[in-house]
Formats: sequence, structure tokens, C-alpha cells
Amino acid sequence: MPKPIKFSYAKKEPFRDAFFFIIVCEGQNREPDYFRFFDGISSRVKIVTVESDGGNSAPKKLIGRAISKEQELDASAEKDRLWFVIDTDKWKAQLHEIRKECESRPHWKVAQSNPCFEVWLHFHVKKGLPPLENIANCKSWKPYLPTIIPGGFNPDIHPSAIETAITNAKASYEAKGYEPQPGSTELWKLGEELMALIKNDLDRLLVVF
Repeated sequence: MPKPIKFSYAKKEPFRDAFFFIIVCEGQNREPDYFRFFDGISSRVKIVTVESDGGNSAPKKLIGRAISKEQELDASAEKDRLWFVIDTDKWKAQLHEIRKECESRPHWKVAQSNPCFEVWLHFHVKKGLPPLENIANCKSWKPYLPTIIPGGFNPDIHPSAIETAITNAKASYEAKGYEPQPGSTELWKLGEELMALIKNDLDRLLVVF
């Protein structure tokens, strides 16, 4: 993992023709906080995070919030991007609803983690699977992160290692059908699409700071 750097820079205002990169999160805090790190790094991209409403992360609710946010922003299916960031543990039986909706909206995509978002955070620091007793249980992942990152994952610092996370997560990725296997995450796909838009600006910041 690169040496953590806390950015204290003036965030860039988006150009009028900037991309909207909308990220609809199942969680209310950890996922939105992570992705807000990247907003303002590039004037080409406006990162818009949409957290769950009062903790209600049912797939139908997330779909409704995605539609509402696109309407609010007057987003374009031809230009803008929308990703759902979802976990496997809570709504496993209903996640096909989001996948089915994405089939009719090609600019909508899914980044699913199994069992939870902490899998993605793990790959910022480590390769391969961790030595957890129950790798398919999110309760095993949450106390694990502070053991590999002193003080825990800091959303103001550690997302700068996103390229490391992409490499590690992609190398370990396994899926059955569209569902990632325990210890796998699709967030490397979102990461690759995001980095294609902001990499040069992020690299310049890493050099400067």
C-alpha cells in the first residue's frame, strides 16, 4: 500500500460538460465516505454518492433512489454512469432485482461484495484472502480491518491506494454466475472505470503531496 497521504487541496469545480459518476450505496456512512474522497480531484468528473434512506437498503428502495437522483441531476444515459455498491450478506435473495433493472439500463452497473464492503477495503492493503474463521460472515470482517490498518481504514487517506486495491481484488476475484464468491468483490470493475476518468489528476496529487 502506498504511504498514506492526507490530501488538503482545493477541490476542482466540474466543467459544465463533466461526467456524473453516481454511486448508489447500500450503506449510510462507510461507502459514501470512501467515494467522496475522489470528488473534486478531476474537473472532468462529478462524483455523486447516494446513501440509503434511513438505513433502508432494500433493492427496490435503492432502485427508486437511483431513478430520483438521475432525474434530479438531469443525467444522461449516453454520457453519465451509475453504479450500485451492494453487499451480499443482507439482501442476497433479492439482489437479482437490481441486476434485472440494470439489463434495461445499460449505463447502470453493479459492484457487489461478498459478504460486505470491507472485502474491498482489505485489498487496499493485502493480497489474497485473509485468515478469517468465517470468511462469508460480515461480522468477521469488521474487526479484522483494524488488525491490518492501525487505527482502521481512514476515508480521508487510504482510498489513494485504489490502484493497489484494483490489482489485488481483480487477481482474487471468483464468481458463481454473477455472484462473487466469499472474499471476492466486483468493486475493481467500478475502480477501473473511475480511474480511467481521474487517474492523471490523482497521480499528480500523489506526486505533489
